[in-house]
Amino acid sequence: MKRPALRAPFFLILFFLLSCAPLFAADISDYRPVFRPYYEGKAIKIAVRQFERKGKGYILSLDPYSFETTVKEAGDAGLNGDVKIEEMEKTPFLKALDRYTSHQDGIQNMGIKEGGAAQGVFLTIDMCPSKKVFDKDLFESTLSLPQFKSVPAPIAIAISGLWIERHSDEFEWILKNEKSGRLKVTWINHTYSHPYAGKERLEEDFMLTKGADIEQEILKDEMLMIEKGITPSPFFRFPGLVSSNALLKKLKALSLIPVGSGAWLAKGEEPGQGSIILVHGNGNEEEGIKRLKDFYKREDRDFKSGRMTLLPLKDAFVPAK
Repeated sequence: MKRPALRAPFFLILFFLLSCAPLFAADISDYRPVFRPYYEGKAIKIAVRQFERKGKGYILSLDPYSFETTVKEAGDAGLNGDVKIEEMEKTPFLKALDRYTSHQDGIQNMGIKEGGAAQGVFLTIDMCPSKKVFDKDLFESTLSLPQFKSVPAPIAIAISGLWIERHSDEFEWILKNEKSGRLKVTWINHTYSHPYAGKERLEEDFMLTKGADIEQEILKDEMLMIEKGITPSPFFRFPGLVSSNALLKKLKALSLIPVGSGAWLAKGEEPGQGSIILVHGNGNEEEGIKRLKDFYKREDRDFKSGRMTLLPLKDAFVPAK
């Protein structure tokens, strides 16, 4: 079935959907979702969040062609409007947002699972709340791949706020390697608390737990990221990969693209070219880490020749030129 094109009411609907109550944090206030396309020179950008910090107004700005996000002072952005709907409809981000938040069957693994034309794989690491020490060896094994001796290794980390707060030293280790240029991290929103009740029926667990508020979980996680000096990407991973079409609609209103998995290694799924690989780096998934290391060894020759590599997650939507 052909997907309907975005129409003018789309922006009006988003405007009203995003008029939510603000959230408050230590030094960030009035944090809320918005959807304001604007021009930066001749380039189209979208303000997807606005907030105040120490008395100044800021936005989280998204480039709908590169999928890059930036925190900017609101005054610097200018927010010059009058972006034509036709221009917005043809941007890769709006096309992807529409595609991956459309109605899907089932409640598991919704969203993008592979980058179809990609020559390489996308490594995504889930950091759910955990009492265990993180898998530092996972990161070091990745950094030891031949392509990344002189360039940063691109990885995506689906980060939960509670993991950050409970593992400050480990989080700082990741940041140190990012700041030194060893890692290039895409920070995926994985909710603040990562609800999990251990129910037998998935329809009653994770973000489908009664009373779970996905908007508050997402915004609180983003605020913590910004406070810690990292920039939220326009990507989201559902805890447990469990979701619903109602939650997909809420993601669309929050301008977030769901990221599924084409190869959850701990479940025995094998990656191939273009696969979005899922492993947990929070100490809870030894089998997944073992299988990732086995994959690196098995593909050693292709990693050395360049026929296999790790790619930044945005390349699943916008292949590098």
